[in-house]
Amino acid sequence: MKPYDTVTANILADSKEGFRSGNRPEPPDRDTLDRRAFLTRLATHVGGIGGALSTLPAFAQLSSGQLQPDTTEKKPLTPVVEAVGKQVWEGDRLNEEAVSELLDGAMMKLTGRDSAKEAWRDVVLPDDTVGIKINPLGGPELSTHSIIVDKIIEGLYGAGVLRKQIIVWDRFENHLLNAGYPITLDEGDVRILASDTEGIGYDDEVFYETEKDSVVRRENQSTRSRYSQIVTQQVDVLINVPVLKHHEMAGVSGCLKNLAFGSVDNTRRFHAKPLYCNPAIGEIVEHKVLKDKLILNIVDGLVASFDRGPTYHAESTWQYGTLFVSVDPVILDVLVLQTVNQKREEMALDSMSKFANHINAASRLGLGSNTLDDVDLQKIEV
Repeated sequence: MKPYDTVTANILADSKEGFRSGNRPEPPDRDTLDRRAFLTRLATHVGGIGGALSTLPAFAQLSSGQLQPDTTEKKPLTPVVEAVGKQVWEGDRLNEEAVSELLDGAMMKLTGRDSAKEAWRDVVLPDDTVGIKINPLGGPELSTHSIIVDKIIEGLYGAGVLRKQIIVWDRFENHLLNAGYPITLDEGDVRILASDTEGIGYDDEVFYETEKDSVVRRENQSTRSRYSQIVTQQVDVLINVPVLKHHEMAGVSGCLKNLAFGSVDNTRRFHAKPLYCNPAIGEIVEHKVLKDKLILNIVDGLVASFDRGPTYHAESTWQYGTLFVSVDPVILDVLVLQTVNQKREEMALDSMSKFANHINAASRLGLGSNTLDDVDLQKIEV
């Protein structure tokens, strides 16, 4: 963390205060199915992981005790891909060719297409202006990897989206620069910019308003969090590319938190006890400028964090080499939470589920599913 980075300093200060107080959030009010048990169950059925949920017949039990096929219409299962890269790390160096193949494979599996080019054509239209929301808070070691962003841009271009129609962005220029993303304002090429870039700013007419916050942490005593003009005025669709990491206050920082708190100002008021970022995260994403524009989530788990997040600490990160991909941000956050919890269990640390109530709250708002029973989870290895 650089000395002038007051945003990160405030997050860390709030985290320490929450833990000193002894005030802990209540456990989640609904359990989710453990991914390892889910994969094991699917693997026992004909068709394997990819086709098990779609091929198994459903049955209903009559009062007589007999079973017959359930003919009631079922909601289609949402495709989710867990892409594991066995070759993406060569010691401490990323194999960019392997990462590229990993993302191509994930997109083809997600869409059912035979090529990555066809897959991206299913996701975007040629006239879309696309915002790629990254997470640069963790610096060069724990931020969205540029190889993934470059690969997304390549896919968009192959689908007919011109480079000048692509914006890579986050809230703060300082974070982008520290993570290796130079501010680029050339309107004839891919732009990299922040909400605090001169001439961008926040939209006074589009905001999230609530008094469910910490009064002393409000910016200018305001109960409003304004949406970035990047999302309200500049982009048609959003691709969300968070990092798979632990968060002291919200349990994890995944799809929902990256999109919500990266898109509005005046967010410090939501971090502290007893809210722990809930319900603000889900309610911010619920606004149409985010919910209606979000078309894809790609969780960067090439490096992942299991403790002391959201900032980087070498002793609490590991080379996970995995991507999670889906249109559903909620179920991906379920996977992020389970991954962090499994790693923490290996390290004899407590579960973070009690801090991550925003995931279930977002599901109740209709932003996605918080149970793996509603999705077709497919796993690939490259």
